Amino acid sequence: MTKEIALTFDDGPWGLTTPRVLDELIAQKIPATFMIWGEHAKQYPELVKRAAAAKLFSFGNHTFSHHSLLEIDEEEIRKELEKTDHIVKELTGEVPKFIRPPFGDIDFNTLKIVNRPIICWSLDTESWNHHDVNQCLERATKAKDGDIILMHDYQEAEAEALPKIIDYLQKNDFIFKTIPDLLGHQLNEEPYIYYSRNKRDKIGFK
Repeated sequence: MTKEIALTFDDGPWGLTTPRVLDELIAQKIPATFMIWGEHAKQYPELVKRAAAAKLFSFGNHTFSHHSLLEIDEEEIRKELEKTDHIVKELTGEVPKFIRPPFGDIDFNTLKIVNRPIICWSLDTESWNHHDVNQCLERATKAKDGDIILMHDYQEAEAEALPKIIDYLQKNDFIFKTIPDLLGHQLNEEPYIYYSRNKRDKIGFK
């Protein structure tokens, strides 16, 4: 039986590693979602343009300068998101419809301020922690139907592990989806925090 999964990449674009990630995804026609760090997109606009031109990917707002949204005030949160919205719109033609909060830091008040779907994750390769190719793959082998996988195109280990991760998931009957395709009509409902296709939360809401 086929299973669905979404690969999501944080912290890009990055000049040394994002091209390798794009090369692999485009060559194999693998849909994925890039959570764009605004400062990096400003530094490497051509990589975002290339990703958009491939027509395989969706794009989320990962803020402009990657501060925890729990450590800045409402005005600064809005500025962080608006600056990245503007950059992504300029490079892809569309404003991101959802947000990936840096470090996964989110609470009820922030959700109200953001007023857009928050995309967290149900599986983390933890490349940011161990920087090890084999550990990236080992964590990916725990994937389940409907998972949102947190990856980082900023990380060398992730770029190297990606072909092996794709191969493993394909051999185990996974179909790759962008976040909009995985979550479907749910994204059009009032904002929730999403961890997977089947798990969402609305902190503080009744």
